[in-house]
Amino acid sequence: KLWEFDTNPKDSVWPKTRNEVISTPVIFENVVYISNGQDPEHGEGVGHAYAIDGTKRGDITESGRIWHFDKIRRSVSTASVVDGLVYMADFSGFLHCLDAETGRPYWTHDTFAAVWASSLVADGKVYYVARNGEAYVFKAGTTFEQLAVNKLTDEAEDFSATPAASAGALFIRSSKHLYCVAK
Repeated sequence: KLWEFDTNPKDSVWPKTRNEVISTPVIFENVVYISNGQDPEHGEGVGHAYAIDGTKRGDITESGRIWHFDKIRRSVSTASVVDGLVYMADFSGFLHCLDAETGRPYWTHDTFAAVWASSLVADGKVYYVARNGEAYVFKAGTTFEQLAVNKLTDEAEDFSATPAASAGALFIRSSKHLYCVAK
C-alpha cells in the first residue's frame, strides 16, 4: 500500500453522514479527484469531493489533501477533468464545475432529477444524462451556459450509464435502449 486517504470527516457516522467511494478516481498530473457517496437506494445525504496529492505516502488524509469541496451531495459519478476544470455530479441532481487547483466552484446547476451517470466532455461541451432521460448539454468553461436539454423518451426506463462519443456521434444507454445522436 502506497497511501490511504479517509474521504469522511472524523465526526461522520454510518449510515447518516459516513460514505463510501463508489465513483472511479480520476488521476491527472499526480492529482487524484474523487467524490464519495452511498448506493442511491440508501437515500440522499451529505457528500464530499477531494483533490488529493497522489505522490504522498502513508496516511495522507491531512498531508495529501489539496482541496475539499463539501457542497456536493452523495455522488456515484466519476469526475471529468479538462482544461483546469473539474465537472462533477451528485445523485441529488446537482452538476458542479470546480477549479481543478483550488476546488473553488464556478457554477452549480440543479437538474431537478437524479443523476447517477458521469459527465462526458467532448468538442467543448459537457454532457450529462439524468435518470429520467433528460440529456443536458453545457458549454465547457467557467461561465454557466446551458446549450440544450432534451428528453430522450417518455417510456419508463432508467438512465444510469455515462454517454460515450465516437465518430461524431453521442451514444446514450438506458435500461432498455441504446440511443445514437448525430448530425
